[in-house]
Amino acid sequence: MNVLKTTLAAAGLLAIAGLAHAQSAKPDEIIRSATESAREQINENYETYKTDRHAFYTMIDETVVPRFDVKYISQLVLARNYRSATPEQRSRFTDAFQTMIVRSYADALLEYYDDVDIEWAPLRMAEDATDASVGAKIMRNNGQPIPLDFRVHKTDDGDWKIYDIAVENISVVSNFRAQFAQEVKKNGLDSLIAKLENLQIKAPTVEVDEPAQSS
Repeated sequence: MNVLKTTLAAAGLLAIAGLAHAQSAKPDEIIRSATESAREQINENYETYKTDRHAFYTMIDETVVPRFDVKYISQLVLARNYRSATPEQRSRFTDAFQTMIVRSYADALLEYYDDVDIEWAPLRMAEDATDASVGAKIMRNNGQPIPLDFRVHKTDDGDWKIYDIAVENISVVSNFRAQFAQEVKKNGLDSLIAKLENLQIKAPTVEVDEPAQSS
């Protein structure tokens, strides 16, 4: 493998799969406690998931997607275009955006789940905070560590949910916001939604070259 493709959401999925709602826990505890259970779940079903992607995507939909505030993420990435969208457009966009994220990143998660480890930074958060960042590093078998930042907030039901992930200071929300704004300006919101529904738009990846082998 010449290039290790470390994707923004794959790291997030690895960290949070299998979570139950934990309203009293701190956000870093919620994410950290799920890491091993995620690996165990994939490890136990690896061969099945490799041949039956529908089963894998279903597992991701059921155990991972609820940990993201997808509606809020949709509002952030569409910005002013979300405010001017009709209820039907908002619903279609949110569903299509969620599907695109799962399809774009889940395969990378499955491929690299046992090639990385995660090292967590101490959480710095005020006792009454409703917004926080959970810092971590992806420790690869080869190559330099990759910094991660999970941006989470407390929702109205008191649960912590992720609304953005940054890898090497690249925000997935900012990346999508710029990409989607350009598409809407050029072709309109319905065109963007249709492209998402048809999986014509892919999520960005971060490609990191492995160190050159000494001769």
